[in-house]
Amino acid sequence: MTHMSEKIYVVNTIALGAAEWILNNRREELESYFPYLFVKRAEEAVKCDLSLVGEFPAFLAEKCTYAEEIGGQGILSALWRMAEELSTGLEIRLRDIPIRQETVEILERFDLNPYYALSDGAYLAVTGHGGELMKASQSAGLTCDEIGELRPGIARTVINGESVRYLDRPQPEELNKVKQFRQAIT
Repeated sequence: MTHMSEKIYVVNTIALGAAEWILNNRREELESYFPYLFVKRAEEAVKCDLSLVGEFPAFLAEKCTYAEEIGGQGILSALWRMAEELSTGLEIRLRDIPIRQETVEILERFDLNPYYALSDGAYLAVTGHGGELMKASQSAGLTCDEIGELRPGIARTVINGESVRYLDRPQPEELNKVKQFRQAIT
């Protein structure tokens, strides 16, 4: 049973899996568009963020009402699945979802929406113990951001500055656009 006082958190940054795949599989294109040092820094940041997760999921299971690796289809699809599983509404602040600027730029280069992109190594968590979750995340070297809260009912709202909209149903994994394009030209 969830309580409406519980908050929604993202541990680590989103779209890391998509950025890693592009860095590993489309590096030449990236290096022809971005400066070499940008690509190198982005690669190091992604590797670092992915390497920090380690045993952290055990903490999530102990302290959280809900916790899952975001994985495929991205954060917005994970939020939908979470709301379905918990039979709850939610309110999310899109600008509070953690993402590296390098990841944004890499995905934009391929016209991919980072909010529907592969997010291996990032976790969605619901807990009433936000302070403990944030402290444990920092101790592990991970970011932890409160992105919203549970709400009574079924409304799933997403706030982006002055704009308010409803959460869309899960969308296809954004990285498939790049993978399908690659297959079409080979």
